[in-house]
Amino acid sequence: MKISVIDLGYNSAKLVTYNVKDDDLFDVSQQEGIKVKLGEGLDEKGKLGKKPMFRAIETLKLFRDIIQLQPIKSVLPLATSAVREASNKDEFLDEVYREAGFRFKVLSEKEEALYSYVGAIKSLQIPDVLFFDIGGGSLEIVHAEGFKIRKVISLPLGALRLTQQFDGEDRGFSEKNYKNMKRFIWSLLPERKEMGLGKDTKLVGVGGVLRALARYDQKVSKYPLDKMHNYIMNSKFVSSIAKQLYKMKYDDMEKISVIGSSRAETIVAGSCVIDMLMEKFGFNNLCVSNHGLREGALSIFLENPKAYHSKNITAEQIRQTIGSKISFQPYKHTKNFVDSLISSKLLNKHELEILSYAEKKISEKLSFNNPQSLFYSIMDEDMAISHANQLVLGLALVHTRHVKTSEWLFARYKSILSQNDKSTIRKISSLIVLLQVLEQTKSKLELKRYTDGIMELHVTQSKLLPKMLLRNTLNKFENAFDTHVICMSRDNQNVQNSVLEL
Repeated sequence: MKISVIDLGYNSAKLVTYNVKDDDLFDVSQQEGIKVKLGEGLDEKGKLGKKPMFRAIETLKLFRDIIQLQPIKSVLPLATSAVREASNKDEFLDEVYREAGFRFKVLSEKEEALYSYVGAIKSLQIPDVLFFDIGGGSLEIVHAEGFKIRKVISLPLGALRLTQQFDGEDRGFSEKNYKNMKRFIWSLLPERKEMGLGKDTKLVGVGGVLRALARYDQKVSKYPLDKMHNYIMNSKFVSSIAKQLYKMKYDDMEKISVIGSSRAETIVAGSCVIDMLMEKFGFNNLCVSNHGLREGALSIFLENPKAYHSKNITAEQIRQTIGSKISFQPYKHTKNFVDSLISSKLLNKHELEILSYAEKKISEKLSFNNPQSLFYSIMDEDMAISHANQLVLGLALVHTRHVKTSEWLFARYKSILSQNDKSTIRKISSLIVLLQVLEQTKSKLELKRYTDGIMELHVTQSKLLPKMLLRNTLNKFENAFDTHVICMSRDNQNVQNSVLEL
């Protein structure tokens, strides 16, 4: 089924339509975004202006027409800071309903922060986090420990709002205005101690300005992977680019392809906020999420429609929506074997996590006919693992069918990967093939002894296990794990043992 989310913000209006699968997982089917600058003039007058309201309503009428052409089951219209703060919001919302037919849910500051947090953390699965969402009108911050919400704050530090407050007549910041903006941002941000941040807390952010900064970082560093979700930026780059951007002319920023006219107006103020936030809270790294408010709202709606329509989202509803981290669900006939590899230190937790994702992808019955297409389809997904680990996952799956393609792709992304990753790819690949053979024949494999690089394995066959196939599979396993295998085969039907020579 298809569900559309409309996000009416301070600066822009967005329509995103999602394909929702039976397991409530979803991906983007279509998206539209238009800058309506609904919050323009709001701080001076305290109400939405006629021109901004007209722009917003015309855009919403366009969204209505787009939606009517598709079989959309539900539409979730959300409004944030501009509508929330306006004294004439009721008048505006009534006109929106008359003209475009949408009844908007106006999110409170807390709801906006928590919806964004849910969207980001459900996709990243980071338990201890300081999360922020920088929009056009406000900055939302959520601190969580073990997925439990500790603190939620909202600050009037949106990128467009600050731009309108501090930039000059010629669409640029003077040195004096920029310093005043920095002091203003610093004064509103709380202290690290006040937020109660621990040493394991990680910084995660969302927002259009942040994505533009990350794309610029990738451009400058010649990052070989075209992927934003779970991308890590360091504080030195953020600080350096923030200083660089404020000195640039507006027209020059527009010419930077990854910034363009869509972000040139707000990126100076937005990058300053992010720089100040990292400095004040003492973070060296920042993780970028490609999921936020819209994905969080949709996730909450799918998990519990009543919770979505209620005024207050509870901690339990957040926990249920985020869910638990993906766990390894081993082939039922080989669980003990995988456990023994871990206890023998032949497989580490890092490799086990990748294996769990590999097993999940195998269960989805992916097509292996075109190895490169398989690889790129895996890399297109937003997963809760690092870019390097996701590359290893994709390369390991390709390796099971076409070793040369896997090696060619490894060379293409070697700046992200390491030689240790080569070993992990071979291990995961050999395990996938071995576990598949055992599962298909309903055979059990046990590690009886492992000493001095020699591994004694016992295979219990429930039905005919082709000897040549097992021998070939175990040869690959030997090479990947740099060990020698002695395999004892036991036939359940004839109750006899034999040694399989490799």
